[in-house]
Amino acid sequence: MDHVEVTEDSALPALKSAIAALVNRARDHRDALVGLSDAEFLDQVAGWPETHTVNTTAAAAARAHGYMHYKGDDDTDDHWGRRLTRRTLHTTGVSGLLRQPAIPDRFAADLAGYLAGPATPSEFLIVIDARLPVNQPHEVAGWQLAQPTSADLDAVTPLPSTRPFATDPWDPALRNGGCCVLRRRTDDLVARNPSAFPRELLLELFEPELTIPAWEPLLLLNLAQPERVTVAAEYEIEPRRMVERTRGTGLDLLPTGYDGNEEWEEPAWGPCRLDDNELGDLLAFTGVLSPLLTHWQAWEEQPKADRKRAKSASERLRRSAYRFLALGPRLGADGDALYERDRAEIVFWYVSALENLLITDSKDGDFSRKVSQRTAVLIGADDDERLEIRRTVARAYTVRSTVAHGDLPADTHLRTLPRQLRTYLRLAFRNLILLGPLFDVAAVCDDALMSAAVREQHVTGPIQRVVRQLRDQPQRRP
Repeated sequence: MDHVEVTEDSALPALKSAIAALVNRARDHRDALVGLSDAEFLDQVAGWPETHTVNTTAAAAARAHGYMHYKGDDDTDDHWGRRLTRRTLHTTGVSGLLRQPAIPDRFAADLAGYLAGPATPSEFLIVIDARLPVNQPHEVAGWQLAQPTSADLDAVTPLPSTRPFATDPWDPALRNGGCCVLRRRTDDLVARNPSAFPRELLLELFEPELTIPAWEPLLLLNLAQPERVTVAAEYEIEPRRMVERTRGTGLDLLPTGYDGNEEWEEPAWGPCRLDDNELGDLLAFTGVLSPLLTHWQAWEEQPKADRKRAKSASERLRRSAYRFLALGPRLGADGDALYERDRAEIVFWYVSALENLLITDSKDGDFSRKVSQRTAVLIGADDDERLEIRRTVARAYTVRSTVAHGDLPADTHLRTLPRQLRTYLRLAFRNLILLGPLFDVAAVCDDALMSAAVREQHVTGPIQRVVRQLRDQPQRRP
């Protein structure tokens, strides 16, 4: 790559001048280019000296901005910023715009920012499958729960001037409107080129462990009401520079009406479909639990003596939440398994999530007894319910052991266990979040088996003081 010395002050003007020369080349040769196919036109533009000048000037401008620096393995292939290649000319819509008789005035600024920065704050956007009548944004565990319009999407879509000629990066249901999303600005993303292959496919094939960027608000949405809420698509966004779907395919669009001329469609939402009153209950719940869950993640702010215990509790909560949420796509209405063949495996992972929450020392052993008893103490409302919870979790451990050894468990309890364990987990998550990261699960729950006073003072009492603030409890919603 040719090196062009340029200061930051002169970086963008020089790049815009190079882009203007590219536009003039396209305008001056329009008659000769009219009959070319799209592929032939791309070959022509990619080989123009003006395109080469745009790339070298963009690299210098990106260097001045400190934007998108990456090297090859041998440190010889040193790049700054993005480049116009045959592929990017097509995907960004630049080649389509250059074939038009009129070029928008903002094109040079759009393209310069795309190629050379400077950097802008990035964000995650997570599409969920719940139908929620959200008329304005609400904060849930540090994320914004919103229902974006087409104009909201256009505000961050790359290169506004070339948008009519580029592939729309958004899934059709999201573009159609009515979908709810979770959004958050982040420092975890750095500017990069869009993936050459669908990144959601690469992640699903090669990612060693599932990660869920929005696990905190997703967990609360699943705790606030009984129907599962799952992720339909995940996007990484560098506003006006790059929008890339990194996981999921989005929601399908289903026909809902036809007036003889036009067919109406709406997103294929999952089982969570709330009305205004139910949404109010959900937001009341998340409003109370969001700051408490945020406190779980702020283990570094704990006194030094408590920091290690708080960090361990925070990591256990996150891992259990991942396992709980990852099963969502395999569930139908009321938390039951979509397919009978999945029930045993769902029980296996639910037990794993419970165990991860309630066993604080892996050297203790006797997990089946301890997890079943601690679950009963933590969420049981009375003696009869605690006994039933203990028996149910013990049966689930039997299923887990059978699955772990490669056998097929008896069908005696499999039909009801997934739904029961999901209910137990929802209450266990809620109650632990309320009790806080320094709650000593092992000591308190084991002592509470023998002492009703301990249970009332350290478990039931603190939970009920917070639950009274809520209009409804997760397990009581119709």
